Amino acid sequence: MPNLRPLRVLLLRIGVIALVFSIQRLLFAQLNHDAFPAPPASAFLGGVRFDLSAIAWLYLPWVLTVLIAPAPKRTFATVQKVLFHLSNVFCFFLNSTDLEYFKFTLKRSTADLFGIATGGDDLANLAPVFLKDYWYVVLIFIGSLALAEAGYRLAGRRTNTEPAKPWWLWRVLAIGIVLLLSRGGLQYIPLGVLDASTYAPPAYMPLVLNTPFTFMTSIGKPMVQEKHFMAQEEADRLWPVIHHYGDTSVAATKPNVVVVILESFSAAYSGRLNGTGQGYMPFLDSLMGQSLWCEHAYANGRRSIDGIPAVLASLPKMMAEAFIESPYAQQPISALPGLLGKEGYSSAFFHGGHNGTMGFDAFAKAAGFQRYVGRDQYPDEADDDGVWGIRDRPFLQFFAQELNKQQQPFVDCLFTLSSHHPYKLPQAEAKRFAGGDLPIMPTLRYADDALRQFFATAETMSWYRNTLFVITADHTADLLRNGETSGAAFDHWIPLLYFMPAAIRPEQHSRVTQQIDILPTVLDLVDYPKPFFAFGSSVLRQERMPAAVSENSATWLIIGDSCQLRSDGENILWSAGMNKAKPQAHDQQTLLPVLQAAIQQYNNRLLHHELVLKEK
Repeated sequence: MPNLRPLRVLLLRIGVIALVFSIQRLLFAQLNHDAFPAPPASAFLGGVRFDLSAIAWLYLPWVLTVLIAPAPKRTFATVQKVLFHLSNVFCFFLNSTDLEYFKFTLKRSTADLFGIATGGDDLANLAPVFLKDYWYVVLIFIGSLALAEAGYRLAGRRTNTEPAKPWWLWRVLAIGIVLLLSRGGLQYIPLGVLDASTYAPPAYMPLVLNTPFTFMTSIGKPMVQEKHFMAQEEADRLWPVIHHYGDTSVAATKPNVVVVILESFSAAYSGRLNGTGQGYMPFLDSLMGQSLWCEHAYANGRRSIDGIPAVLASLPKMMAEAFIESPYAQQPISALPGLLGKEGYSSAFFHGGHNGTMGFDAFAKAAGFQRYVGRDQYPDEADDDGVWGIRDRPFLQFFAQELNKQQQPFVDCLFTLSSHHPYKLPQAEAKRFAGGDLPIMPTLRYADDALRQFFATAETMSWYRNTLFVITADHTADLLRNGETSGAAFDHWIPLLYFMPAAIRPEQHSRVTQQIDILPTVLDLVDYPKPFFAFGSSVLRQERMPAAVSENSATWLIIGDSCQLRSDGENILWSAGMNKAKPQAHDQQTLLPVLQAAIQQYNNRLLHHELVLKEK
């Protein structure tokens, strides 16, 4: 009778790792219960398939040493165990990180995670804070390693010391099993992220997946592929990307442009937008009453690194990797400072964070900003919060003074930071703005008051009345849910207003708009005279059906006025009516081609380096 003991030990040890992955999935569901209120059993059972695929690939170095020496002596046994635990550390770290990081991104992390984390020196400053706030994640990580070590030892107990017979049979079987697990079964195409939709609705796909799998499958993979859902003429009609306005100036002379991007401001916390009158941004609510304000504005991504390109360069988040971190970031782009710079505008990007954070300084340069002003350029280190950088209140005052020195006309952007985890405020400010059910809420009040103080200062300056202010958010964070589906419109809902003293008539814009519509709207308002490229469209015109788009977990979301849906590009995977209404079939079938046109335009224009118009 064949002796297959080495195969049994190998499979037992793989089984132990799969068990740890499953335990981590249960913890993932529990710690993110608001996002997964009613997970189907199939999400956990189907997840095992993705776990085994990731294990087969990422533990391959260890498996190869087992195939070479199933009963190694001391030195080689140590090598085997080291390789086993190196894979454990890598995989368990990724899964453990997403236990809490998922709350910010609503997706399993991909290969751009390390690029984002190591940009600038934020990691060194944030690591102690995260270890303190998320100590239980560290314990889960250590406990996972301990369980894997115990399982490794238990599976290797010698109950039969006879050599395997025949020597080749267990190896052939092991190779066959590992190959089968790595591709996720016998199907024609190997297992992919989108296959998670087989086991759960799109909102629960992250629960089916594991982070080592999404990380692994995103390495070296083309971020976008050419799409031909329809003729190019039809795509241009449904989702136009070439615009030419030049007939809507709000000022007799070239107006200045100031774009303020507020960290993590959600429309759900605006008393005006949520309809209750109760919120955490009273000044912004009052300013909306003097502005063109958008009732249904949506972020095109879930991270700051996605929001900045969307606002300033009309680049939506439509692929797994952040544009800033992708190979496509090397090509020329159409951005506000670059386009207006050719019309005589000076420009600067202000962010109180550490220089280099998330690659914002490099992106600012690529976008055409003439100057980047970060923590390194700020004159007083005493205003540093010790985590992210300079607090909003002093930095906004510094911003106002810098604008007063700048040559007009100017186009400047300011990105705040105080309303970001760990939501750290000075003691007096924390006491003044205390209250609310979540730690983010006092920081929203603080940032809003810092904005109020900025406007009080700006009003006294000569450039103020000839300045168009655009105020929005980079994304939402830390939301209180009331039955809203995770990853849907609610998670992207942000404030957006266009304000110019005595020039823009106060008006409520009720149709759907998005971050990428800001660039064309600004160019429309300042009477930009030339044709330009943008994935967005001016809110002042009806160039296409109003909609907002974004990507997450290999699927795309489109939000319309009456319906929202998630699709793999071909099929509708999920849909819902807006404001909890029932979706109509007609609305779904109308929205899907618009989404397909947006995907086709984005992918093909990116691949063919067509993000700028060629000058004639």
